[in-house]
Amino acid sequence: AIEVKISSSSDIDELIEEIPEDLLPFFEVPNDVDVRGMIAAIAGENSQGGAAAKIRCGGVTPDAIPASDTIAAFLHACSLGGVMFKATAGLHHPVRAEYPLSYEDDAPRGVMHGFLNVFMAAALVRSSQISMDDTITLLEETDASAFTFTKDSASWRGRDLSLVQFAKARETFCLSYGSCSFEEPVDDLRSLGLL
Repeated sequence: AIEVKISSSSDIDELIEEIPEDLLPFFEVPNDVDVRGMIAAIAGENSQGGAAAKIRCGGVTPDAIPASDTIAAFLHACSLGGVMFKATAGLHHPVRAEYPLSYEDDAPRGVMHGFLNVFMAAALVRSSQISMDDTITLLEETDASAFTFTKDSASWRGRDLSLVQFAKARETFCLSYGSCSFEEPVDDLRSLGLL
């Protein structure tokens, strides 16, 4: 795979010619524009051999964290276009909350998106079980007990997904996420009793 930052749909057409066919390109869309045209262009490349999208969900300053409606619009556009994606930056913790934005002693703080929020939202969007407004509400969920997991299902406030549905979303839609830390996500999941 290779990751490439884009600023417009035309970037995709230009860059796709430069990328070797044996690499899956992830086109990182900006967080401050309507991305539907870019997602549609990525969807068009899927018929030519494959392409995926990437969204940054945070950074080391509060202004680098996209609003929940931005992430929701990205998820719905990707689902509509049948575009796989990865989410990176800022997803250090399972559930949305305020945290320091870096490991410096005097780091600024901000409300970081949770990776459970993002991936539960993605799976529910992909299975057509959630509206745009409810996607935003899920992305803004701060109560860890709102997420429940059994050996057969995962749910958020009564919206259930079978493990088969969740696995299908994971394999064909929400491929991965990135975090600067391996230990923080694992430690947080352990503290919630999920690992």
